[in-house]
Amino acid sequence: MNNMVFRTQGDWDSTTLLNNNEEVLADELFVELHAGRDAYGNPDRGGVSDSGEMSAFVRLQNDPQETGIFPGRLQITFPGHEIVIENTHPTFAFEFTRVWYNGRDVTENVVEVYVDVNAPDNIVKAYITLYKPHWLTSDEVATYNIFG
Repeated sequence: MNNMVFRTQGDWDSTTLLNNNEEVLADELFVELHAGRDAYGNPDRGGVSDSGEMSAFVRLQNDPQETGIFPGRLQITFPGHEIVIENTHPTFAFEFTRVWYNGRDVTENVVEVYVDVNAPDNIVKAYITLYKPHWLTSDEVATYNIFG
């Protein structure tokens, strides 16, 4: 089972990727999660329990093939932001996915997570979108730009 930890202070020299406490020399880390949508594709309360899909992989420097991250755990740390995604189900059943943002469990509010750290193409883009239900006022959808 993978236990991946990605950390950066915002520049390539401070960026590391570890798997089970060993450094991984990767060209790309990619995560795209979609959940919390109604029958028309609009954001809705429920997050992972509304079903969804996720693609998460690394491309190693010596092998351009996509290497899956899950089942396992992925911790992504940028300055001021931390996303943790966990799915330890042996066949990666999506409904077993858990998501935390800055230490708060957002599994039932997550709409989208996108992370693309691609060293050869000098691309770094990351954001998370959460559904925020309100009792007396209109619900809202908030996107937190993490990097890029």
